[in-house]
Amino acid sequence: MYDLLLLASTLFYIAVVFIYVHRPAASVFHPASLYLLFHGFIFVLRPIAARLMDFEFVYATYQFQPSLSDKMTVILAANLGMVTFVATAMSVARQPVVFERDEFDEISRRSLRKPFIAAALILAPVGLYSIFDYWMNSATDTGTMVFDTETNIRINTTGNGYFFEMQLVLASLSVVTAWLYRFRWWSLLPFAFFVFVKAGSGGRGAFVYASFALMLLWLWENRRKWPEWRTIAMGAGVLVLFNFVVADRGKAIRSIFVADQARTYERAALKPLEHMDFANMEYFEYLVYAVPQRSGTYDYFLSNLQIFTEWIPRALWSGKPVGAPIKTINLFDYGSPLGMTTSLPGMGWYELGWIGVVIQCAVFAAIFGYAYRWLLIGKRSTFALLIYMLFLATAVIGFRDGSLLSTVKMSLFYLLIPLGLWWGIARMLKIPGAMEMRGDALRRMPDTATPERAAMTPAERRKAIASLVPASR
Repeated sequence: MYDLLLLASTLFYIAVVFIYVHRPAASVFHPASLYLLFHGFIFVLRPIAARLMDFEFVYATYQFQPSLSDKMTVILAANLGMVTFVATAMSVARQPVVFERDEFDEISRRSLRKPFIAAALILAPVGLYSIFDYWMNSATDTGTMVFDTETNIRINTTGNGYFFEMQLVLASLSVVTAWLYRFRWWSLLPFAFFVFVKAGSGGRGAFVYASFALMLLWLWENRRKWPEWRTIAMGAGVLVLFNFVVADRGKAIRSIFVADQARTYERAALKPLEHMDFANMEYFEYLVYAVPQRSGTYDYFLSNLQIFTEWIPRALWSGKPVGAPIKTINLFDYGSPLGMTTSLPGMGWYELGWIGVVIQCAVFAAIFGYAYRWLLIGKRSTFALLIYMLFLATAVIGFRDGSLLSTVKMSLFYLLIPLGLWWGIARMLKIPGAMEMRGDALRRMPDTATPERAAMTPAERRKAIASLVPASR
């Protein structure tokens, strides 16, 4: 029965992909594309691999065994989440991408380089200090993160979470540097450096995010709606590096430069794709196993309250709750789900079962869909483009984590801090944006009420506006 369900799920996925790619809006820049990629790997390819190779590592680690009904529920709920996400995203964001660039875009890109350098000079030293501090803590096993004994959630004991997360701004700074300078070989050096030092810290999510953001911007720069061999090769390289870092949490890289005294642990011999970074299927099975069968209740979206408490440092709030301020379920009562990431449909199930899957996936699809519609399609400005591309890249991690809090936290360090400071400096220097320059040029044009002006097509109007711009140097 389960084998037939996997076959049916695979055929259904192929059908949805076939329908989607024939829609005018389909492209790598549409959020539905990313979700289909995520779903295809986690809930189509990997379940087949798990069935053929008999994955047991997560079940043994988490001390539970799902029933056949639990496993079938996960496949069905994951497909419900996929349909909900794709349908919602496509209904909100129907417009196809148009690769339009004029002289105003080029002027804006050049004029924003100096304020970007100023922002980078402010943020990069803090980010570098943060990441190398983490290097040394990892090399000496002196980190300040511990597991809370009641919830098994990692919390800071003496360190500052804001300082720790500031290393993430380096990801966006390195990607934007490459884009600002048109992907010349030397402009890629900050990106390569970031990937190297982040891999040495043992972290994977940040360099995966940065790599995906770089690919998106490169494809946009080259007016390509779908990846080609260079971006595919880069993706394969990121996957190889990802698995290399998983093996020793960056110890081999750190050892090149510092005396690494971190303890090493004997790792179980795992089958391909069995390790915990890709185990959202088993995590979802654990959620179905526990909620509401054993918990007797759902979370009812109360976990989202943590969005309002997460930002207060523990040093200022001695009684700050660990995790969400209101909890109806403790998943550690039913096993040992250390390091679990819920996935988007999994979090929906945790919140409200089948209905929760629909709500969670629809909300995320609407968020990303409106971002596509307002930023990528509705506005033609440098900051709108970069905000959207960097936000879309967070989906690589956000769909896996599943929680709204995770996406909000990533947006703070990947988008709000680096792009916000850059924008603020540009405004202080009174540097106009591309849309502002277009408006000024339009006002300098002859009377718009003339028959000649009224008869212009939109393309002719844009060409006329562009003719008012001084030639590039």
